[in-house]
Amino acid sequence: MYAADIVSEFWDLSFDLFRDRSFFNARFIQANILDSESPLKVLEGKVNILLANQVFHLFNKERQVTMAKNLVSLGTSDAWIVGWQVGSSHGRPLPVRTQTGGSSGSAGSDTRLFHNDQTWQELWQDVGKETGTQWSVETSMHPLESWGYEREDTAWMGPGAIGIEYICRRIS
Repeated sequence: MYAADIVSEFWDLSFDLFRDRSFFNARFIQANILDSESPLKVLEGKVNILLANQVFHLFNKERQVTMAKNLVSLGTSDAWIVGWQVGSSHGRPLPVRTQTGGSSGSAGSDTRLFHNDQTWQELWQDVGKETGTQWSVETSMHPLESWGYEREDTAWMGPGAIGIEYICRRIS
């Protein structure tokens, strides 16, 4: 098992929180999934199941496509990419404030794409075209309150904030 994050300090925090440093046997790789030449490259074509939780919604569509293409490159010919994230029943980009420059490069603001079923399907169609792969994509939408979110946690997203679970299976 491998785990990756852009900031290695999160691993130590996790070990402290769950007290599992002595028996959790994952190999951690500090890497930026948006960088196709990152240390994750050693896993290219070797991973059967990739878990990408709470990460796609952090970026605009362009960066989401880049990330998905990089995940595809890590996967085997029958890989699954699974996870969950915050979405929007409207499937729309939302402006957000950033403390540093955002993914669009502008300091102080950025746009993030929050998916629904249709926009998630479209993302994987685009990724398939760009990578020469085909994907079977399943999603399920959930009220964020059922995941323990309080209404005030997602009020900034406006009406339609949802949770989206997904399973993307590579079929060719």
